[in-house]
Amino acid sequence: PSWRARYADEVRALIDESGGGARTVASLAWRALPAWIWPAPHLHDRPARMRASLATGLMSWSFLAGLGLVFAQLTQLQGYRPAGHPVIGWCYAVFDAALAISVLAAGLGGLPLWLLMLRRARRDRSVPDLACLLAPVVVPAAYLAGVSVTVRSVGGPDGVSAWWFLAVTVAGFGAAGLAAAGPGLALRRLQPRGPALRLAAAAGGIAAAAMLAASAAVIVAVAGLCLWAPGFAGYHHATLPGIFLALVTAAASVTAVSAARAARAARA
Repeated sequence: PSWRARYADEVRALIDESGGGARTVASLAWRALPAWIWPAPHLHDRPARMRASLATGLMSWSFLAGLGLVFAQLTQLQGYRPAGHPVIGWCYAVFDAALAISVLAAGLGGLPLWLLMLRRARRDRSVPDLACLLAPVVVPAAYLAGVSVTVRSVGGPDGVSAWWFLAVTVAGFGAAGLAAAGPGLALRRLQPRGPALRLAAAAGGIAAAAMLAASAAVIVAVAGLCLWAPGFAGYHHATLPGIFLALVTAAASVTAVSAARAARAARA
């Protein structure tokens, strides 16, 4: 936000003068990455940086958690552990523990900030803000109810088909995105400050660190399955695991950078 407040008009003028082609936009996006990772000190705005980093980190964290749950559904919950390779089992244990710690840290650390914004939205009688803040509760509940009805309707003795599993998974990522976007929009609209915001930023760092440990366990497990169990499910094809690991790496990178930015602003 502080960068946009200082440079938005100049950047728009630059794009207009250059014609605004794809090459200009790509160049601008590439050069914006260092400014996002290492914000300029003279643009330091602690509350705004924490709010923006929390909103971005929550979205990437939710996506990363969804990828982890897909991994668990296709491997761990199937009871698959290659004989003679205990590393896979260790990865499952690390993933379970790290995911639980991450969810617990995010929930407990973010609850005071969520309650603070909820009270403010109720006081102002702001229906859009209330809807955004209730999204993390309402959207997952609606998604789980829909999944339950779908599984009962189309599932068989062995569960749902591969196409139905894909549809449920895509819908799950959509639900996670909506649930995470709600608090992010509320942060931008309500602009909270104070101890609750700093606590959420610190808790976000802990949640991100635990999620990165879970992601590392996923990466090791998937690589191990490709090496030691090429006959299991889709691990005999390198394309799908490669795409999955690329998504995990990208989401983990965004989560780590956002958490680091928020933590630095909270400590400053």
